[in-house]
Amino acid sequence: MPMFTLLSNPAAYRPCTQNMLQDVEFRDYWLGHFVEHFELMATLALQVYGPSAAADISAARQDLAAEMAALALQPDRYGELDLQMLGLVRQNCLSRNHIPDPFLLTKQRENTAMLALYPRVAAEMNGYTDVSQTLRVLVEGAFAGNIFDLGATATTKLYAHESPDFFKVRAGLEGKRPWLVDQLDSFSKRLVYGPLHHKALIFVDNAGSDFILGMIPLARFLAQRGTRVCLLANESASLNDMTVSETRELLPRLAQLDPLLATLLNTGKITCESSGGTTPLIDLRHISEACNREAADADLLIFEGMGRALESNFNASFKVDTVKLCMIKEDIIAQRHGGKVFDVVFRYDRN
Repeated sequence: MPMFTLLSNPAAYRPCTQNMLQDVEFRDYWLGHFVEHFELMATLALQVYGPSAAADISAARQDLAAEMAALALQPDRYGELDLQMLGLVRQNCLSRNHIPDPFLLTKQRENTAMLALYPRVAAEMNGYTDVSQTLRVLVEGAFAGNIFDLGATATTKLYAHESPDFFKVRAGLEGKRPWLVDQLDSFSKRLVYGPLHHKALIFVDNAGSDFILGMIPLARFLAQRGTRVCLLANESASLNDMTVSETRELLPRLAQLDPLLATLLNTGKITCESSGGTTPLIDLRHISEACNREAADADLLIFEGMGRALESNFNASFKVDTVKLCMIKEDIIAQRHGGKVFDVVFRYDRN
């Protein structure tokens, strides 16, 4: 798989800033987290695949525990060790034990629930005329949607079996600025006074409220203004992240609820492709050919979600305007960035 063409300095690029070969506290935290979190994955996998898969699920649990124990003893057994590598190790444990998507039913449940709320959000956005105000509400909505994250400690227990209250979470964010990282005003001025972006690539994150009530309204807003938008989703399943096949299946259902979105999709103003990703983070040294084709004429990148925008790629630099936004849902990540759980991040790097 190729390297992302919009990286400013490919030779120096590393997706993750925390090196677990050196950072023992970080390593110990995540090795323990992956073992503990797998208990939820086992429970959900049994719901998806049924009692006949119990032996495979048990084998996967033992496989993952053995991998984490081995990494505790020999952290460099795969050469490098960071969150991206741990994600790959977990995916391999699932794959070789025939459990491709433990979160399948959870994603379907949340997508169905949030489809019912989408018309309310779309109608609300139709009522705004001021670009800066609209953008602020959209970004607050993106933060609120991003709370549906079943890979993070703070939200896994809350939302594994029930939906987040999107409107309550968004209301809790309203007016509470500055955020932990808050460069929204600079981006807003760029949209209002600068030339129109030709094309935006949005690396999307979770299913449910995150995608339907957070990213789709943002993509709709940009496309309505004249910017072509390509939604980039994972190639294969990982936690409760959207896959490209799920994105393609869901967009026509959303279009049935929203004439404007239907027009934007039908005219190619909004499209979707695979990023090539297979984990909750994204390593831009290994992306899909389709992603690079879409990048050829892009002048705006949006990385959304804690995995893609903060745990990886937060310090990466690019040849074009770049936004990185998320809600933080893991204590050690919040600490490393000088914040607390449920703080939000909006970083804008102009080029």
